[in-house]
Formats: sequence, C-alpha cells, structure tokens
Amino acid sequence: MKNPFIFGRAVMGKHFVDREKDIHELRSAMLSGQHVVLFSPRKIGKTSLIKETFRRTEEAICIHLDLWQVTSTYSLGKEIINSVVNETYGSIEKLGRDLKDLFKALRPKISIDMEGHIGVELEKGEEEEVLILKEALNFPENVARKKGVKLIIAFDEFQEIEHLDGLELEKLFRSILQHHENVSYIFAGSERSLINIIFGAKERPFYRFAKHIVLEPIDREVLVRFVVNKFAASGKRIDMDAARWTVEFSEGIPYYVQHICHEVWYMAEKEVKRELVEKVIGERILPGLSSGFEVIWKGIKSEGQRKLLIGIANENQPQIYSQRFIEKYRLKSPGHVRKAIKSLEGVGLIEEDRIWDIFFREWVKQNFYSRI
Repeated sequence: MKNPFIFGRAVMGKHFVDREKDIHELRSAMLSGQHVVLFSPRKIGKTSLIKETFRRTEEAICIHLDLWQVTSTYSLGKEIINSVVNETYGSIEKLGRDLKDLFKALRPKISIDMEGHIGVELEKGEEEEVLILKEALNFPENVARKKGVKLIIAFDEFQEIEHLDGLELEKLFRSILQHHENVSYIFAGSERSLINIIFGAKERPFYRFAKHIVLEPIDREVLVRFVVNKFAASGKRIDMDAARWTVEFSEGIPYYVQHICHEVWYMAEKEVKRELVEKVIGERILPGLSSGFEVIWKGIKSEGQRKLLIGIANENQPQIYSQRFIEKYRLKSPGHVRKAIKSLEGVGLIEEDRIWDIFFREWVKQNFYSRI
C-alpha cells in the first residue's frame, strides 16, 4: 500500500482538497485579463491552489515562478526569461528564428542543459542588471504576441522583491506590466504586512493594480472527510474522533493535516485512534523537528521574547497585553510586549500575535512552560 498523504510540496489532482470556489474565481480573473494579488497565510496552500488551477487551465500557457530563492535582479530576469522559454519553445531552431525579435537591447545565446531543456544565456555586467530585468519583464508579452497565445504568470512569494530593491523594482514592474495585453499576472504572497504595503498603500506603484483574493482555511469538516476517505482508500481506517482531533490541532491548515496523517499512516496497522495521533506528534514528529527548533530557540537572545513565546504557546487565546498574562509569564509591561512582538515578527516567528508554526508552538509548550 502506498502512503496517500503528501506534505512538504504543492499537491494537485487527487491529492488536492476542495477550493472549487477559489479555483473558479482565480481562473475567471486570469482568463478575462485581470491581474490578481493572492494572499494566504503560510501553509494554507496558495502554491497548491495556483498549480491546481494551472493544471485545469488549457486556454493559456501557465508559468509558475517562485521568488523565494531569487537573490538579485539579474537572477530574477534570467529566471523569468528561461521559465517562459521552457514553456513556450520546444526546439532550438524555432527559438533561434524568433530570438532577435524578442529582445531589443540584448543579444543572448541559446543553451541546452544535460536534460535537454532549452535556455538562454545572458551576459552579465553590473551596469546591465536593470536593462536585463527590463528586457525580461517585456519578454513574456513579446513571446505571447509572437506566438499568438495567452500567458499567465504567477510570481510566488512576490514580497521577496522587497529584499532586493523593493520600491524601485515595484516602479519598474508597474511601468512595464501595465502595458501588457496578452499576459495576466498573479502576485502571490504569505507575509501580510509586506503584501499590504506593496498593494495596499496609496503611494506605492502597485496600488489598485490587481484584483485581491484572500485564501481562507479550508472548511474543517471538508478536511475531516478528506482524511477519513484517504485512509479508507488506502485500506486503513481512522475513526471520526481521531480525524477531527487532527484537523482541530492543525487549525484546519492542510500542510499540518497532511504531515500528521503521513506519519500516522506509517505507524498504523489497520485502525487509527486519537491516542495514536497524539503519540505520533509527541514521539515522532516533534523529536524529528527538535534540532531545528533548538537552533531557532538558541537564536532568541532576549529573555523577554522567550517568555512571551512560552506564554503564547500555552494559552488557547492569549491576551498578550493583559495584566494577567504579563504577570503570569513574568513580563514587564505592555510596551515591552509590543517591542518583543515586533522583533519576533521581524524574524518570522509571530504573525497576528500567534506563533504561526503549529509544531514549533507545540514544541515550546511541551518543553518550557515549567521553567517560567
């Protein structure tokens, strides 16, 4: 029997859960020529939604670009160009015939890697980085017009441009993309504060540039049925109490549901009850993540920040600025709490006054409450 639960990467097809309304809204917007800002908190499933929507879209050529590891404007430009080439050209000959018409100022060379993928090599010079990116941003529209096709491009984790040359890149993107007629763009992000600044601030270039879609957690009963059916289809059974407890513990976030069920499936013989789920989390998942969590914990030098994390982890609905909370966890004042929250948000541990990583939250809860 094969494990039916996948985690750690985007899922599509039979592994994809629900989201029919979101897929319809996203497809309709893209195919009508609208640009979309897609926001979702981490682990909710925006990348899976994008890829599943693309899988179901035959009316356009769809391209997914992850900006998470882009480190320079040069690498961003190169990624855009080569991703478009890979999806639109099947032979060197055809690309060679069109190449001079697709670029105005650059004279790139065609390359092919060991796996047979066609690409484009660009000469890099410090003074040419902006020029390369300008050419790259125009490249999808030039290809779409040349080939008479519709392109849809998703920039995943778009907020990462803020770590390059944020405002200037926003201006450049807006000045070029606003003239495109054959390409629709999705700007997807998971950091609410940055996405709100880029697309919500009136003084920013992307203000009112695109339709906004916010991805909400999947209905928990839908996830419960998904878990029960997946176990049943694989020849094993999970009772309703265990399935509901798993979904509630995971706060309805698909990533955590899939991760827990993936590990539980391996440990179960035929029947899964809540006790086994709790055991797997406590004795298999958290110990496996512990070394990474220890690195994170040791990197938090402030005792006040550590106490705040412990308090948040141990409260179901933490009232972090209340006198009761501050006294219970030996914090100093609401002002110090605000300062600590801001610092912890800056390193990505806190979102909306909550520890966003459920496993890290549980690890803190299990290891540190008694030390307060």
